[in-house]
Amino acid sequence: MPSIARRAVLSLVLASTLLAGCSDDPPDYRIDGDVCDLIAENQVQARITEPPSKRSDPANGQCELAYANGSITLLLFAEVFPDEAAATAKFDQFKTADGTVVELKDLGSAAYLRRWHDDSKPWTPQDLSVFKFVVRDGGLVLSYHYSGFVSEPKGWPATEQEMQDALRGDVERILKELAGSD
Repeated sequence: MPSIARRAVLSLVLASTLLAGCSDDPPDYRIDGDVCDLIAENQVQARITEPPSKRSDPANGQCELAYANGSITLLLFAEVFPDEAAATAKFDQFKTADGTVVELKDLGSAAYLRRWHDDSKPWTPQDLSVFKFVVRDGGLVLSYHYSGFVSEPKGWPATEQEMQDALRGDVERILKELAGSD
C-alpha cells in the first residue's frame, strides 16, 4: 500500500475512533424538589427587588412567580419522562397549542420560541409581551414562559433580541442545573 493511502486509512481509523468516544446523548436529567427553586434566580428577579408571589405544584413540575403585583409572570414546567417518545409527545402537544413558533438551534434535541407583542411598533419593555421557550432534550421537556410589561424600563433590555437572549440564558442555566452540571 502506498504511503499516502496508508496515511489516509490511518487518519480515517483514528478519526472514527475519536468520534466513537464522543456522544451527543442528552444528560440524565433529574428534578429534585420544588421546580420553583430552579427559577429563584432569574432575569426578572435581577431587576425587581421585591420578592414574587409564588404558586407551586411540585408534584406536576410547575411553578408560577408573579412580580410587581402581577404585571410580570414567569411560569416554569419541567418533567423528565421515562423515554424520548413520551417527551416528544408532550413537546408536540405544547407546539401544537402554541401555534406560530420559531425553531431554535443549539438548545436541547428540539426547541422553539413562541413570542408575542404588538409588532406594529418596535418592542419596548413597557409593552405587554410573551416569550415562551420550550425545550425537549432526551426525556426532559421544559417550558419557560415570560409574560408581562414593566412600568419603569430603566435597567431592562432595550431590544426584543436582548430580552430573548436574557430569558434564553435562564433556560440554559436551568438545563445545566437539571443535568447536574451547575
